[in-house]
Amino acid sequence: MATDIKITTETHKFKYRVNGIVIKNGKLLTIKMKNGTSFCLPGGHAELGEDTHTAVIREMKEELNSEATISSELAIVESFYTDKNGLSTHEISFYYIVEPVNYDNIPLENYSTKENDKGEMKDHNFEWIELSNLENVDFRPAFIKTKLAKGDFTFEHMIIKE
Repeated sequence: MATDIKITTETHKFKYRVNGIVIKNGKLLTIKMKNGTSFCLPGGHAELGEDTHTAVIREMKEELNSEATISSELAIVESFYTDKNGLSTHEISFYYIVEPVNYDNIPLENYSTKENDKGEMKDHNFEWIELSNLENVDFRPAFIKTKLAKGDFTFEHMIIKE
């Protein structure tokens, strides 16, 4: 079984992630987070020995049940923050605009799926959010929300220290 790139100690955490941005008819495909009130993008950890292009395509297949192609890279973000458990977290995330190969497998209304992620069953509750309404939604991370809501699709490398 492949190993996700993440390290956790008693006080710190490191995550190496990829995220897929799917936009259709002016709407962004999001996942409702476990807290039930906020949203994020589909994606996950890159695996040891896996480049980020391969990782985001794999994650889209696992979560969306569709092959995808990469249209462009939106951002590389290095984030430093304290997580909900009080761990100092360093996360490197790659954000790709992706195009599903088969929209027949992706309902254009809100829907739910289950994923077997390395033996752990995960529920994914997908919701389409109008880009024009994104600023009014608790979407995370906030810096990607702002970029997408402004229609800014230029590549950017960001370092965020919270």
